[in-house]
Amino acid sequence: MADINFKRTGSVNDNGSVPGTLTIGEKSWPTIERGVKHTFVRAGEYNLKMDIKHTGRKVQCLRFNHDGIRTHLIHDALFDSHTNLEGCIAPGKTSDANGIHSSADAMREVFLALGGFVQDAIKTIQVENNITGDETGKAWIERRKAAKLY
Repeated sequence: MADINFKRTGSVNDNGSVPGTLTIGEKSWPTIERGVKHTFVRAGEYNLKMDIKHTGRKVQCLRFNHDGIRTHLIHDALFDSHTNLEGCIAPGKTSDANGIHSSADAMREVFLALGGFVQDAIKTIQVENNITGDETGKAWIERRKAAKLY
């Protein structure tokens, strides 16, 4: 069983953001992603590494560290805005039709639920569903390898 479970709601907000839920044990947080026209992590189980975001703001994050997937992150959304994400997932303490709120506080809670931030610690995540389509993470990686994009 994975340390973290992530499931998208299956809907898209009017502003184009994609809501979901991140769950660790008995605790859950609403999430937001950039939108349908942006890259996203496909359904499957992945390894995550506790790390520091390399671009933009240097914040603590959970980095997908699995086969060809290393640039997708879980981190707080700057100003709680989905437009400040590029293929990443951001938790919030609350959510509404526009997105999430108190993202930085929620990210601190996520790390606490995982036992605290420890650089390079490995956790696992089960991504339940996709933003669009039904391609699995494994199939996505194989398609990228075949196209020499991996």
